[in-house]
Amino acid sequence: MRLHPKNTRLRVKRNYETEIAELPATYQSVMNARIGGAVAAAVTGSRPMVFVGSGGALAVARLAADLHTRSTGELAVATTPLEAATAPLNPRVGVVLFSARGRHPDAALTISAARARGSEHLGVVTCRRREELPPALAAGDVKVATIEATADGFLATNSLLAMATAVCLGHDAWMPNVLPGISSPMDRAIRDSCIVVTGPGAAAVGVDMEARLVETGLARVQLADYRNLAHGRHVGLLRNLENTTVVATIEPNSAELAERTLTLLPANADLVELRSELEWPASIIDLLVCSIRTTAAAGVAHGIDPGRPGVASFGRKLYHLPVTRLVTLPQPGPVSRKLIASGLGPEARPTIESAFESWLGELRTTRLGGVVLDYDGTCCPTWDRFRPPPDVVQTEIMRLLDLGVPVGFATGRGRSILDDTRSWIPHGYWPSICVGLYNGSLLLRLDEDPPEDRACEGDLAEAAKRLDDFGWPTSVQIEQRRTQISLTDSSGRLTGATMLALVQTLLSRAPELDCRAAASGHSVDVMASGPGKAAVVDQIRASADGAVLTIGDQGALGGNDFDLLASTSLSLTVDRCSGDVTRCWNLDRHGRSGPDLLVRYLSAVQLSGNTLKFRWPRT
Repeated sequence: MRLHPKNTRLRVKRNYETEIAELPATYQSVMNARIGGAVAAAVTGSRPMVFVGSGGALAVARLAADLHTRSTGELAVATTPLEAATAPLNPRVGVVLFSARGRHPDAALTISAARARGSEHLGVVTCRRREELPPALAAGDVKVATIEATADGFLATNSLLAMATAVCLGHDAWMPNVLPGISSPMDRAIRDSCIVVTGPGAAAVGVDMEARLVETGLARVQLADYRNLAHGRHVGLLRNLENTTVVATIEPNSAELAERTLTLLPANADLVELRSELEWPASIIDLLVCSIRTTAAAGVAHGIDPGRPGVASFGRKLYHLPVTRLVTLPQPGPVSRKLIASGLGPEARPTIESAFESWLGELRTTRLGGVVLDYDGTCCPTWDRFRPPPDVVQTEIMRLLDLGVPVGFATGRGRSILDDTRSWIPHGYWPSICVGLYNGSLLLRLDEDPPEDRACEGDLAEAAKRLDDFGWPTSVQIEQRRTQISLTDSSGRLTGATMLALVQTLLSRAPELDCRAAASGHSVDVMASGPGKAAVVDQIRASADGAVLTIGDQGALGGNDFDLLASTSLSLTVDRCSGDVTRCWNLDRHGRSGPDLLVRYLSAVQLSGNTLKFRWPRT
């Protein structure tokens, strides 16, 4: 069997100096690869973010966090897989993993835990192709950015440079053709103890040096920024001055602060300066190369190859611990999700628990007569919305149709929803199925064809003009139909929720337009005011022998399923819920979402005698 070239390289044993010699080619390869868009889709978005890395990759995570906060103003942190996996984070917080290979147990732990919490953004930046990653990372709900790099030895070298450079490019940062740090002289030895001092935005360099020197045992390292050094650490430095090296990172952002600080150190302090004249964030990439090369000099002084220090058997066992079986992960339930959605504090939990019991009791005892489903994100995954729903979803829907249950679909799509559903629903059922196109603004039976489209009119036409006149990025596509305007960002950087606030601002300026906007996971739809998707519920209710159960995925205020799931108390979400405790609950306790959770909901709709009931356990 022919091996992929990367796998072939993994078999070649190279020393640390050889890896360093490959850095210029790695840098040029990333600069020439035009991967900024793929990386941006994985690591950016107007939301709080947690960037995750182990060992050397933690430095890339810290750089990504600094870039994210400076680009968006949103809080971002860098942390380890264990911390990220066990933190009870709000689903709005995105999680991005940096891992060269993605095969250690902590990688799957990170993404699986975030998925179970319902995180709205999952990203992986790696040197592996999607098909080479473990299932948890390769799943379609993960935005994967693959950065080609030669294989590393014990320490992250080329993979670190490749991923860090790619993250900068993903933020449209200027990068030089050549990094000066690649050829700067780095021949100073490091003493047994080391303080790495960094300026604003340069903490990633300190994280990188700490990982290199501590993992190889070349030095004991503590990290400090220039001002934290002034808050007591100078006393410890003075007491251990003879066996301590101060490694100072200096770049334009911090040059004056660095110079004034360093001149105040004792004259006999052992000082190593890592300098870059590049502007931030290119300076950080330059200094990361300096960190890599400084470690090489330290290794020479100690007679150690940092790329091949030797790993004891207990270390390999530590690496491969089955961590997913040893860690208790947060398992958000219906009450926790509703508590987050409501914005209330922990003191509201007893009230919400009581409301949940009452609501679930009503749902379990009410006679059901019809079902209305959202389509994209509910019947099929948002990322795979151009194919029919999974077979298990089709099976459950067909089971309800066979029982004579009226079924409706409420979607933001147009003609394509008719083509998609007709491809898997037998023709005999078409007359009894109601489809609400363009978020319910056009109601049809499945056997009917839509009228010829025409230009939008009135306030919707003015909305189209305002949206067209706004200076959107070229990746934002605006599609106009008779009853709806849709905005989609093809780059993946802007989610529906990100664009929604701006669209609403444009619609609300004087004179305010009689239009409404709603966001899905991938787009924003603008419609004339009206009942929206709830119109499908009214249509199904007219022929249903019982109450109508509604199921969607974007149930929060502003989501394109809000009016659908707010139209009746018997409503479920497979993703985001609203803060209303009388409806729109997410019942998952096991990390299910989207079509997987829909199947669980639909399978709970069962005949009890001659009555259709929702048979769901209370715990």
